[in-house]
Amino acid sequence: MPARRRRFLKLSYALTLAAGALALILALVATEALLLPNASARHQSLLPVASAAPVPAARSISAAAAEAAAGAFALLSRADSDSLPARPPSLSFEARAAPNISVVVPCYGHVPYLEQTLMSVVTQRYPPAEILVLDDGSEERCGDAAAAMLRRPALARPRRRQVLTLVGWWGWSSADLARFEDEVVVTPNRGVAHARNAGIRRARGDWIMCLDGDDTVSDSYLMRAMEQVALVPRTNLVYANQQFFDGSRWQWTVPPLRADNALVNGPLPLMTLWRKDLWLATPHGFDEALPKGHEDWAFWLQLTRLPLLPHKLDDFLTQYRYKKDSKMRTRERNNPEAPRLPRLHERRLPRPSLEPSCRYPVRKLLIDHHELLKPAGEPGQKPGITEAVVMDVSVSQHLHPTRPEPHLWSGMILQAKGDLAGAAAAYNASAALAAPYDWQGSYRLWRALLLLGDGAAAAREEAALRRRWGDAQMRWYSTDAYGGVLPAASE
Repeated sequence: MPARRRRFLKLSYALTLAAGALALILALVATEALLLPNASARHQSLLPVASAAPVPAARSISAAAAEAAAGAFALLSRADSDSLPARPPSLSFEARAAPNISVVVPCYGHVPYLEQTLMSVVTQRYPPAEILVLDDGSEERCGDAAAAMLRRPALARPRRRQVLTLVGWWGWSSADLARFEDEVVVTPNRGVAHARNAGIRRARGDWIMCLDGDDTVSDSYLMRAMEQVALVPRTNLVYANQQFFDGSRWQWTVPPLRADNALVNGPLPLMTLWRKDLWLATPHGFDEALPKGHEDWAFWLQLTRLPLLPHKLDDFLTQYRYKKDSKMRTRERNNPEAPRLPRLHERRLPRPSLEPSCRYPVRKLLIDHHELLKPAGEPGQKPGITEAVVMDVSVSQHLHPTRPEPHLWSGMILQAKGDLAGAAAAYNASAALAAPYDWQGSYRLWRALLLLGDGAAAAREEAALRRRWGDAQMRWYSTDAYGGVLPAASE
C-alpha cells in the first residue's frame, strides 16, 4: 500500500476516534442535564385546586439532545451492566405498562432534614420516574437547597443509577427521558395543600407518593408496593405501618381503611401510594380551603367515596419525624376544634333503614355541630371555634367564595357569637352553593330561622328539606347531637 494512502487512512481513523469521543462527551453532558433539576427554573401554579386538571409541563429539551442522551444511556448501561440490578421476576409488567411513580416533596422549613428525605427516595430499590420538590414560597429558599443537594454526588450518583435501572428494566427511550424529569418548583406561599396539588398537577407518573420534606421511607417500600400491583393489577392504593422517630419511638399499626374509622382518626400515613386518577376523581384534591391543616385527612375522606382496592404492607416501611414543637403539635394544643372541620365534608345522609353503624357519620356530624357552636364561656374556656381558626375561615371564605364549607363555618362562628341574622345569611349562602347531597347548610339555616322566630321562613325551609329527604330523614334532622327529639321552635 502506498505510503501516502497509509497516512491518509491513519489520519481518517484518528479523526473518527476524535469525533466519536467528542460525541460521547456531549452526550454525557446532555445526560447530566436531563438527570439533574433546573435550579434556575421558577414555576408559578396559577390554577385553583377545584380544577383538578393536570398542568401541561413545558419542556426545553430538543430532540437532538434527547437522542444524544439516549445514546449515552445505552453506552453507560453497557458499561455498568454488571453493577445494575436485574429486574426482579416479581415485577411481571409489560414494559410499556410498568407503573411510573412521581414523588412529590413539599418543602417549607425543612432544609435541615431535606437531604435525609431525598436520600430515602434516591435509594429506593424500585426507582421513581421523577422527583418533584415544591418550595412553598419559603424564606429559607429550600428549593435552591434541594437543587444543590440533588447535584451533589451523594444524591446525584444513586439517582443516576436509578434512571439507568429504569432504562434497563423497561427500555426507556429518548421520549421517556424527555417526559420524566426531576424538578424543583417554587409556588406562592399558600400552604402545604396548595404545594402538593401543584406538584401532583405537574406529575407525569401514573402513581403518586407525597412525602413531606422531613420524613423518610424505607428503601424497599416502592418495590414492595409495585410487587403487589404486579400481583393484583387493579390495586389502586398501597400503604404500610409507620415508625415515628426523632422525638418519639411510637409505632403506628395502621388499621384497615374504612369510612367510619376515617371520620374519627386520620386513617392513612401521608406516604401512602395511590394512582393519580384517584386524585383527579376527587372534588378538591388536598383541600386548600381547610383552616389549620388536616388536608391529608380530608383527602382520605374523599377517597373513601371512590371505588378503592387498597392493600396494606404489614411492615413498618414509612417513617414520620415527630417534633414536639411542630406546627401540627402546636395546632393540636391551641386549636382542638380543627379536626372537626374536615369531618364536615362527610355530609351524605344515609337512610335510617341501614345498619346502625352506617348512621354513625350523621351522629358524629351532629356532635361536631354541637361542639363548634359553643360560645366563649368563663375566662379561660375556649369557644367552639378559636380566634386563630376564625381568621383562617375568613381567608378561606375570601379565596374560595364558591365553596359551601367556608360559608357554613362562618355561619357557625356568627351563631356562636349571637349574630343569628348574620349566621342565617351565611347558612343561606352555603345551602345555595351546596351539592344536592349536602344537607348541612340547609339544616343549619332551618334551625337558625327557628331561633330567630321566623316561623314562615323556617316552615318553607323545612318543607324544602322534607321534599328533598322525606319524613324518615327529617326525623334525623329533628334530633340533637345525642339523640333527643328537639322541640319544634328551639335548638
